[in-house]
Amino acid sequence: MSTEQNKTLVRRFLDASIASDSSALRERLASDFMAHIPSGPTNREGFLQHNSVFATAFSDKQFIVEDLIAEGDKVVARATWRGVHSAAFQGLPPTGKQISIGATIIERIRDGKLVEHWSLFDSLAMMQQLGLVPAPQPS
Repeated sequence: MSTEQNKTLVRRFLDASIASDSSALRERLASDFMAHIPSGPTNREGFLQHNSVFATAFSDKQFIVEDLIAEGDKVVARATWRGVHSAAFQGLPPTGKQISIGATIIERIRDGKLVEHWSLFDSLAMMQQLGLVPAPQPS
């Protein structure tokens, strides 16, 4: 696949992820898909469950891609993830707060499917915006 085709595949994957469309996600993930996420490596089913946690806890989700860069079999997205905390998340009852956090995502593609995924989200900013961690005070 060309780098442009790879970028299109990743955009469709990100759209399916934010829409919580598990059938569209399954379509794009290879059977041996591996996700490297902060909680540890996980397979395709584990990743779908991980995605479901956020889909359940946050409404009005948006994923704004700031940059999409492709080279060889990899695509990197620099993005902003937004949502409203509308259901329990990691034991925290819904706050109704809007969050906006930075994200970097890398996808490796083989035969038109995502085979490997790395993602880093600004978890500290998310916890601060949810009121779980105090924001730094100016000195």
